[in-house]
Amino acid sequence: MGQFSWIYSDTNKQLLDNVYAETYLLVPKPFQEKYGKAIYESCYDGYGDFGEYDVYNLIPEWNKEIIPEIINKIKEGKWKCNTCEKDIENLQAYYEGKEIDCELRYLGIIMACYDEDNTTLKYPIKITTKKMEYKDVSPSLSDPYQGWSNDEYDDEYWDEDEW
Repeated sequence: MGQFSWIYSDTNKQLLDNVYAETYLLVPKPFQEKYGKAIYESCYDGYGDFGEYDVYNLIPEWNKEIIPEIINKIKEGKWKCNTCEKDIENLQAYYEGKEIDCELRYLGIIMACYDEDNTTLKYPIKITTKKMEYKDVSPSLSDPYQGWSNDEYDDEYWDEDEW
């Protein structure tokens, strides 16, 4: 999959990879006792890690109750992420509290990798530049530049010898 990133919900600017910036993964209210109001990250690595958590490991937990709806949408061809029967079996097993034979992160990717899927979740990914109320911002959209500066010829970032 490579590196990936999002657009901040509060500023509509890119969350850049490997750049020090105040970044918060907002936590839905029902999970704030466990994770706090937001998970702080000072320098996003480009792989979904915020603080000590991988966002794609959190998404299945946060959206467990709607997994049957997701499975139905997958079966009806109304889910953007391509899946196979084994993916559906793993989603169902996770929902039922049974053992899955894939990384939990993989289920999170199935659930939230595409904007079309993430935005339909009960608790989508929301990333901001400051602590905010989860309910007050829209879901974060994928960054089409995958966390790399969208200034194609940014002289401060690139050294001509590196090209």
